[in-house]
Amino acid sequence: MKNVELVKKAKDVVANYKTVYANGMFGQPITESIIVQKTRQLPKWYTSARQKSLRALIGQGCFGFDCICFIKALLWGWSGDLKSTNGGAKYCSNNVPDTTEYGMLNRCSNISSDFSKIEVGEYLWTDGHCGIYVGEGMAVECTPKWDNGVQITAVHNIAEKQGYNGRTWKKHGKLPYIEYIVETEEETKKMVTINLSRLQRGSKGNEVKTLQRLLKSLGYDIGWFGTDGDFGSATEAAVKKFQQDRKIASDGIVGCDTWMQLLLFGD
Repeated sequence: MKNVELVKKAKDVVANYKTVYANGMFGQPITESIIVQKTRQLPKWYTSARQKSLRALIGQGCFGFDCICFIKALLWGWSGDLKSTNGGAKYCSNNVPDTTEYGMLNRCSNISSDFSKIEVGEYLWTDGHCGIYVGEGMAVECTPKWDNGVQITAVHNIAEKQGYNGRTWKKHGKLPYIEYIVETEEETKKMVTINLSRLQRGSKGNEVKTLQRLLKSLGYDIGWFGTDGDFGSATEAAVKKFQQDRKIASDGIVGCDTWMQLLLFGD
């Protein structure tokens, strides 16, 4: 798997799946049987209150993860399959072992506490916790804090991001199961923004279709005509709402900053 594929999968979970933090789960749909199983394995964590909270999610299409199990699940081929006991993941597949947060760190290469040259798709670690770096100073992590599940957060080692929760990590490194195809995040930016035009109301063509598809994938209403390649009033309203949500200038014009945010978070 390439680093950009790992990042896309991580962001897809945030955007398209309902998740909850559940110790020891690697993407299993929340069912009575998995709650009972994990309670037997980890009785100190699965208190009566937590069991009750998880049971309220049965039948709602929700998947359970903890921080390291989220990353292992992606590497094990998790696909969000509600009919599969493990959500489509195959335990210890793809030569990826079942290991702890610190154990995964020790398997990484280029481990560093300097975050100035971190690459997209690198493993993030701090005491007892881990995540994935997805670019633009952002991470995807599964945590019981804030939204209680898989979520996008700011990497405070790089910068705080208005409107986002975040944390300071201790180390990062390259996962041995991932092919890192871009040397620096700056090259990633150049790669994803090349040939993308500045768009605004009245623009037409395939780039407008790409814009509309990305907005739609993130849940923004682009109007009755859908991805028709015509930048009309509905598309402009969706762009402005997206810009407001991302704390960037909400002028309805799709320039470099807006493209980067769309490409980072969209499908």
